[in-house]
Amino acid sequence: MSSIVKVDWDSKLPIYKISHLKLQNEGIKSLLIDVDGTLLSRQSKIIPINVKNWIKKSKKFFTLYLISNNPSNERIRKIAKELDIRYKSNALKPRKKITLDAISEMNEDLKNIAIIGDRILTDIIVGNRCNIQTILVKRLSKNGLPIKLNLTLILEKIISIFLK
Repeated sequence: MSSIVKVDWDSKLPIYKISHLKLQNEGIKSLLIDVDGTLLSRQSKIIPINVKNWIKKSKKFFTLYLISNNPSNERIRKIAKELDIRYKSNALKPRKKITLDAISEMNEDLKNIAIIGDRILTDIIVGNRCNIQTILVKRLSKNGLPIKLNLTLILEKIISIFLK
């Protein structure tokens, strides 16, 4: 039995530096993507241009779906509309129900789906609970660059040791 906190790919990179070719080589055809921290800072309303460009290129290769714990449907709807991607807000990750709803809408084999997120205790756990691949990325700051020191992730990695 594998660990619920297992990360299939700890990229140590922001989402916009994830290789599309590597994702394709891993058999990925569909991506569930976290929003706050992964695509833009929780404090920001502006999607960084490098993230927009990565999303635009990703659409050529993958089915994309935004999945956010943010309870503000208005915030996530605006981001999803700007990127022209389906979405679910208030997903309650690591609970599975809403993530499984999104997965069923993707109409893809589980082995070909990955979730990309910046949090172990939400994104990675729900990915493992739903039997899809998990990709951990660096959290983005307000200026769209990866944060240098992510204390939340350090704490989550320590907690993960005890959850294995």
